[in-house]
Amino acid sequence: MRTPRHIVAAVALLAATGAGADTVEVTSTTLVSAGQQTRDRRLGEDPDLVTVVPAYEIVSITARDIRTKVADDLQLQLSGWGSYDFDSLRWDNGTSEALTGDLMSAQVQAKFLDRRLTLRLGREHVMSGVARMIQIDGGEAILVLPGGFRLSGYVGSPVAQRFASRSGVKSWNPAGGDFAYGGRVGWSLAIPGHAGRGLDVGASANVVEDAGDPVRQEVGADFRLQPLQDVSFTGFGAFSVYDERFSEASVAARWKPVHRLEVTADWRFLAPDLFLARNSILSVFSASTRKEYGVGLDYELGRGLSVGADYHLSVEPGETAEDDSYLGHDLVMRADWTRGATDAGAEITYLDALENGYWAGRLYGKQGFGKVFAAADVMSYFFKEDVNGESFAVTGSLSGGIELARGFSAVLAGRAGVTPYMEQTYDVMAKLVYNQTYTVREVR
Repeated sequence: MRTPRHIVAAVALLAATGAGADTVEVTSTTLVSAGQQTRDRRLGEDPDLVTVVPAYEIVSITARDIRTKVADDLQLQLSGWGSYDFDSLRWDNGTSEALTGDLMSAQVQAKFLDRRLTLRLGREHVMSGVARMIQIDGGEAILVLPGGFRLSGYVGSPVAQRFASRSGVKSWNPAGGDFAYGGRVGWSLAIPGHAGRGLDVGASANVVEDAGDPVRQEVGADFRLQPLQDVSFTGFGAFSVYDERFSEASVAARWKPVHRLEVTADWRFLAPDLFLARNSILSVFSASTRKEYGVGLDYELGRGLSVGADYHLSVEPGETAEDDSYLGHDLVMRADWTRGATDAGAEITYLDALENGYWAGRLYGKQGFGKVFAAADVMSYFFKEDVNGESFAVTGSLSGGIELARGFSAVLAGRAGVTPYMEQTYDVMAKLVYNQTYTVREVR
């Protein structure tokens, strides 16, 4: 089996730029699936069924440790995907054409001043503070200062799906608009002892505009405190300046009283409408506020067996503005077992929400046989109130894979089930993955 020509060409191009790249990582995934989807659903009538057969190609190339005379460290990163629908267009195609695709990231990163200044340029996700992983075409600068201080800032245009309009009215991007900027100032203090001990605090801002109109105006603060090796706290808060109210706040704690036991607790406040663009019509359908209180634990019983449970109490608005808040419950209990090439587990889930609720059970397992593996997964739902006249849903999947030569691997999977919307549903998927790391050295 030969290495794909487009990958060889990309590696050769990077090697011929005049700067030596120590490491080039290449990943290519080819995926074809087939299944059924519903169309033209009308009240009281059975929907039409169509067969969808989409094919995907997902490519990612990263070059690291490129040595130049100007930058201390130069990195190049490129990733994108394309798809083609052989039969009917799938409902989530996003366009009216069978052939579509998108560029997920394309950026250049360089470090200067003994790695104290980092510059990024291109299509990227901004991760700091209230940026909320906003995807932009633009630039970002990060500066590490003495005394534990750190400054970062970014400016650019929010990315639109499928190279479409950047208008907040038409874009799928929840921060849709044509101009975005923001930044974060942080301070950290390391505590001697175990790795990770210390304090990190920061304040940030994020502004998005669409033709001069405000889409998002947020300021926020965050912190992480780890006073001991087995105790840590994190917190985050965001305030919408335009709406003059909080959009999100959260606090979480983790504690390991003994080696095998981990206990967590968290609280979160959300205003879902403020997560959308201000000019999005969907914001009027969002709940006004929501609060969650949670606890969890994980315990290692030994011999590869571990158990865990998570519970959250949610406080959400009632059906009308005059109704009291509704108290919902979300519980997950699980058991996992691992020994050698064998993995197995079981889960029980309970959900009680305003709209509906359910009990659910899941069994799954995976067995390796050298370079070959087989896996199975079954999940059942029993609804609190019938959905489309049905009280339950069951889905199951089988998959198998093999590690081939020269960085290639292949997977074949199938899924079937019974749902409230499909008396019988199925889909199959075939996937070919190429994952390889190249070492390219230039002798000067």
